Amino acid sequence: MKAAIALIWVNFKSFPLRLTSSLISILSIGCVAAVILGVLTLTNGMVKTMQRSGLDNTLLVMRSGAVSELQSVMFPIEVKLLANNSLIKQDENGNSLFAAEMFVSTEYKSTLTSQTTKSRYNSKSLALRGISRKTYYFRPNFKLVSGKKFNSGLREVLVGRALARKMPELKVGNTITLGDTKWLISGIFSDNNSVFESELWADIGILQSDYNRGNTVQSVRLALQDSANTSQLVEQLNKQWQADPRLNVRIILEKEFFAEQGKKLNSLINLIGLPVAIIMALGATIAALNTMYAAIASRSKEIATHKAIGFTPFAIASAIISEAVLIAFLGGLLGILPLYLLFDDWTASTQNASNLSQMMFNFNISPQLMSQTMLLAISIGLIGGLLPAVKAMRLPVTLALRDN
Repeated sequence: MKAAIALIWVNFKSFPLRLTSSLISILSIGCVAAVILGVLTLTNGMVKTMQRSGLDNTLLVMRSGAVSELQSVMFPIEVKLLANNSLIKQDENGNSLFAAEMFVSTEYKSTLTSQTTKSRYNSKSLALRGISRKTYYFRPNFKLVSGKKFNSGLREVLVGRALARKMPELKVGNTITLGDTKWLISGIFSDNNSVFESELWADIGILQSDYNRGNTVQSVRLALQDSANTSQLVEQLNKQWQADPRLNVRIILEKEFFAEQGKKLNSLINLIGLPVAIIMALGATIAALNTMYAAIASRSKEIATHKAIGFTPFAIASAIISEAVLIAFLGGLLGILPLYLLFDDWTASTQNASNLSQMMFNFNISPQLMSQTMLLAISIGLIGGLLPAVKAMRLPVTLALRDN
């Protein structure tokens, strides 16, 4: 073991002389590390955003068959029937705690100016939620960052903090175009980095009028009575409402609803990102193999000398593998550090397929994700150095001396 450690130390001291020949492997592994860390961070950011959304004791009700609020429509009589159930929590005045909300994907038009044209429009789809004052009960983490709440009956909107960070033009006091109408930004709010921070909030009555929805809504949120067994309450309500011919609804706990949405987005990212990462990892492994085989070919006389003076095949193999691990470690650093320095806590956006609008989330490159990425990079180095190490162990001294 002492001989192996001594030979590894000699290898490390002479490694700068071989750095140029190892650059291809370092760059290859660095690219793999960057892609893997990007995919992990992207997935982790969206999953955490979804996990922070929704409450355990809030029931989300939509039209039967709807997989998102955008696909649902409900009428006032249905809302009344749902809210009047005895299992729904009531306030101190005996009124049921519920919030009927409208949800649309709206076209946001921002005017951009350039030297060649006076102005042009850049359009994006944003999530616009129509709410009432009852909605704030179901957002216990709601907090105004700046400005004030919108005034009912006026075309004013609240902007989620994540959306405002991604689009700096969405400032308090600015007027924006949503669809074909102008809206004044009254305030910016936070909600514990939940998915609601990717939305615009406005008065539900104004939205119903502007979008010709009459008095219909997309979803209803209901506060369940305090109970140790929430799932039992949900099952009981589901049986009651499924048996009522006046209702045609789908019910789900709000926390579970957003967890399902997160799984779908996670699956989509893995479907696209992981195959690319696997292909790049194979390429990096081959590059590491080539580098280590080339090192053995160029240093065959050195390896033969080590064997001749008494170094065991195990010590020589350990030196070869340790050099491959060092190359992988440098490649891992090359992929991780720039990503961490440039994109940690960066607000990213993606198209939410369920509601056809932008969803914002933060890139949080945690030590755990960086450790996982570095372990993968080192694994590539180990695999890339294993076969060359075996070759070095089996290389006859007389043949090695003749090679050079």
